[in-house]
Amino acid sequence: MSEQTDDTTGTAVSETTAFRVARLLYGGVLVLTAISGLRNIDAQAGYAESKGIPLPEESVVSSHGLLLLGGIGISIWRLPALAASAVVAFFVGVTPTIHDYWAHDGQERQNERNHFLKNAALAGAALAFLGVGEKKK
Repeated sequence: MSEQTDDTTGTAVSETTAFRVARLLYGGVLVLTAISGLRNIDAQAGYAESKGIPLPEESVVSSHGLLLLGGIGISIWRLPALAASAVVAFFVGVTPTIHDYWAHDGQERQNERNHFLKNAALAGAALAFLGVGEKKK
């Protein structure tokens, strides 16, 4: 299956300037987020433990490792389907367990809901990159 092209130029979507900029912005944010998490393992693991995550330190390291590899892969567009899949796996695992807004009240509920929705949007973007990456083959 070939990658979809722009109707006016015949250029593959992944070769457009807009797509390249989107990859760099999205991947860069993921990389910075992953590095921040890996630089603060104790705090992240403490929060994960408070949410009942088993093996919190290992979970933080492995999940942020997925995010880091996925962000780099999307940024440089190498193994894009695998990279985007890693990002999807991160958000599918982290979002409902860490940002369980339904289990909170008041301002904490609103804060967790905002993070949940942000992560859902980021997961949606990863799925879009996955779709383009799968067609790149």
